[in-house]
Amino acid sequence: MLARALCLLVMVEIELVGAPLANAEQAGRLPRIGVLWSSPIDQWSTAFRDGLRENGYVDGATAVIDIRATGRKLESGPALAEELIASEPDVIYAVPGVLAREVVNAEKRAGKEIPIVVTTQDLVAEGLVASVTHPGGNITGIAGVAAPGELMTKHLQLLKEMIPRLKRVGCLTDTSWKEFSVLTKSALEKAGPQIGVRVSSIDVRSPDDIEHALSEIAKQRVDAMIVPLTPMFLATRDRIISFASKHHLPTAYAEELFTYDGGLMSYGFSVSDRYRRAAAVVAKILHGAKPGDIPVDYNVRFRLVVNLRVAKALQLQVPESVLLQADEVIR
Repeated sequence: MLARALCLLVMVEIELVGAPLANAEQAGRLPRIGVLWSSPIDQWSTAFRDGLRENGYVDGATAVIDIRATGRKLESGPALAEELIASEPDVIYAVPGVLAREVVNAEKRAGKEIPIVVTTQDLVAEGLVASVTHPGGNITGIAGVAAPGELMTKHLQLLKEMIPRLKRVGCLTDTSWKEFSVLTKSALEKAGPQIGVRVSSIDVRSPDDIEHALSEIAKQRVDAMIVPLTPMFLATRDRIISFASKHHLPTAYAEELFTYDGGLMSYGFSVSDRYRRAAAVVAKILHGAKPGDIPVDYNVRFRLVVNLRVAKALQLQVPESVLLQADEVIR
């Protein structure tokens, strides 16, 4: 009797352990990863795929990656979210928070609860999760800077250090991100007088408004410019970088991609690094972890990238004090 009981117990354990694997690979079906983001930036897309590959998921071989991008048309988010959900993915990766919210709403309408991994500014502040350590529900992810205004202040300080004569700075402000723009304006208006700089915030309401905003920058004859990282400015970065070059305007950006594409310098977190880390979270969920049990990752590493080729074109001598702070110098 004892031997028979032990045999039955072992068989039950084998069935319990094997069940998830059988469900995950039923009928030869590969795990399906849905992706919804604003701009298909090659560096970021590659970082996400590399992160998945490091965890055993290769598109077409060990997984299916279904990517939808809104581009400049963020209003297409709801429709694209519904399309992804209809394809029945095992997990959805959404960037930024505004698109993650569209996925959440689309899931509610469809009566489904597919795990969601988000990369955004602050998942708690944006109401996507209940807490950092115990998100709960079906959402977790990678967070950015809890106080974006402080990041913009660092840009102002770096510009002043690089250009001692600095008196006037123009900052493009994406008003479609209301809370972000308010924090940015407030921080810069407070920091400016402390270092003897006047800061003008130029509102940009949509990508179609970028030309008008840049014209206003030119009219104000500012000594330098600050460009935060938002989907709108990312989508129009070629125009912004070209404007800064044409007007010989030293500009500080919030993401290294701008510096690689011809900007003077950038200070902020690496988006590529965040995408790679998000891929690892996606892999955890595919391996059976519940998103509500995975703490939100607030581990932010800031990088300063300086482009000396651009500095030379601007006839700007970058001080040694700035170069010593740089994580990367493009020569």
